[in-house]
Amino acid sequence: MMKQIRQFFKEVKGEFKKVTWPSREQTTQQTVVVLFLSGIAAIFLGTIDYGLSEAVKLVIG
Repeated sequence: MMKQIRQFFKEVKGEFKKVTWPSREQTTQQTVVVLFLSGIAAIFLGTIDYGLSEAVKLVIG
């Protein structure tokens, strides 16, 4: 059992060596893009929510 566990972790380590990791610059750029697009989506959805809320208020009373 222990031999299988060691073999598993040895294979995991080998697979991690095959991974092409992004550079710090790439990671920073992609993070900025994600934050920007999340902000745009939040503003859009917030605007839609506000507009629909106001429409319901007009209809109800």
